[in-house]
Amino acid sequence: MEFQTPKGTRDFLPDEMAKRRAVFDACRAVFEKYGFGEVDTPAFESLELLTAKGSLGDEAVKDIYRFEDKSQRKLGLRYDLTVPMVRLFLSQKFPRPVKWYSIGKVWRYEDIAKGRWREFSQCDVEIIGSPLPEADVEVLAVAIECLLALGLKDIEVRINSRKIMDAMAEKLGITRREEVFRALDKLDKRGEREVKKELLAFCSSEQADKVLAFIKSPSKQEELERIIALLPGEYRKYVRPDLSIARGLDYYTGFVFETFVKGFENLGSVVSGGRYDRLIEKYGGEPVPATGFGLGSDRLAEIVNISGVRNPSVFIANVDAPAKARELCYALRALNVAAETDVMGRSISKQFDYAGRKGVSYVVVIGEKEVKSGKAMLRDMATGKEKPVALDARAIAASLRER
Repeated sequence: MEFQTPKGTRDFLPDEMAKRRAVFDACRAVFEKYGFGEVDTPAFESLELLTAKGSLGDEAVKDIYRFEDKSQRKLGLRYDLTVPMVRLFLSQKFPRPVKWYSIGKVWRYEDIAKGRWREFSQCDVEIIGSPLPEADVEVLAVAIECLLALGLKDIEVRINSRKIMDAMAEKLGITRREEVFRALDKLDKRGEREVKKELLAFCSSEQADKVLAFIKSPSKQEELERIIALLPGEYRKYVRPDLSIARGLDYYTGFVFETFVKGFENLGSVVSGGRYDRLIEKYGGEPVPATGFGLGSDRLAEIVNISGVRNPSVFIANVDAPAKARELCYALRALNVAAETDVMGRSISKQFDYAGRKGVSYVVVIGEKEVKSGKAMLRDMATGKEKPVALDARAIAASLRER
């Protein structure tokens, strides 16, 4: 019997994990530079929390992975990282603004497509307690800086406001505005013709035409222009207003944004978020303004130019001196040098084969001769060049630093 991963999930090998870890590390460094503290929440929550009316919305609620435990408690895997952080915020009094980030997996029972899986990782940032646009600007700056830290410079951040969209819907007499906004959020993926077909299920043909005309209008929006003006000058070039950006989740109340990497638009937005001033109130708390984003680390790991697995720096190959090889490995590791040696009892040629397949940077070969002389050759596996080195951990570590 052949076992496979559940549909919509993946295994990650060491080189893939190294890329994902590099994304996490780069984002974590930016988050902490801006004063955000890391939190973590359970992978599953009470179903009542995840499906509370006015939180995720009907479209998202139906995609929640749900189950009962042995005590018949109704539970669900977290759909995003924001709702669990809201629950955490409500658990006690915190000084405001609360600035938190979280990195972890989320689950959505959605259709599988390129860049879209049912289990994936997010890097999440939240500022809870500030109603000012300066908080939105900080969230936006963090998102941009994360992408720049990953070497992505050809990016476009499209911003909008649900307040602008609500005013438009009010003016046009549209009552099913959440459905209309969710349809508009699919414009990039499905095109205007398909979106208009969907709009006709929620509004008249005349209203649909006016909605599509409105989002293409070049009129200036003061709220969006102010946010751009508050950004550091070097970041403004990445941002532009786009009235088609609506975000599909019901909890957004104001500023919203999506971020695209040019040439990889087919993957969808790599960082998305916005303001959700009424979400905490929906869970029984006092009205508290909040803003934040979710960064799709799995999507970014597919496109950023990050080197693969962090291979051991040195492989100690031995002819007939396994004890000395192990001793040298432990001494190198004590100096924070990644080191490895044979644990299979293989021939020297097979040890070299293994080091080559593993992508190890350097190999030292030792046998009785090298142990007696106290000297060996350090081979650069990329160039094949060799250099004599003392058979001593500090000497080998120093040789690596010279390179």
